Amino acid sequence: MLLVVAIVATLFLLVYAAAMAPRWINDHRLASLADRAREHPLPPSTTFLSWEPQGPVTGDSGDCWADFAFRLRTDRPAEEIKRYYEAAPFMRTDAHFSELSVIAWQVSSDQVSVAVSTISSGIGDPRCW
Repeated sequence: MLLVVAIVATLFLLVYAAAMAPRWINDHRLASLADRAREHPLPPSTTFLSWEPQGPVTGDSGDCWADFAFRLRTDRPAEEIKRYYEAAPFMRTDAHFSELSVIAWQVSSDQVSVAVSTISSGIGDPRCW
């Protein structure tokens, strides 16, 4: 009886892992993109303030939409910060991300929020359908 329970539990775990793998892969890719953004040098006269929580992964027809944001203390205008991050190497499209975009807005006289939005292929990820 114990052997049957072990076999059923193993099969359940394998099916669960197979179903969740696309979700885990997409989450890992987005986390890697956020890490590359975090490691990118800050614009001149700027200090890092905080990361904002990653937005939920959603989508349509197999395309995943996701975003992450961070806040900077700077004396630079939001438009200059936006252009700086648009030109950053991590913003180049690759095999995983077909579209990347940056939005920057002035939060206060010395703070700018930056949001990076992505579209990626979410084949198999139920959040993207």
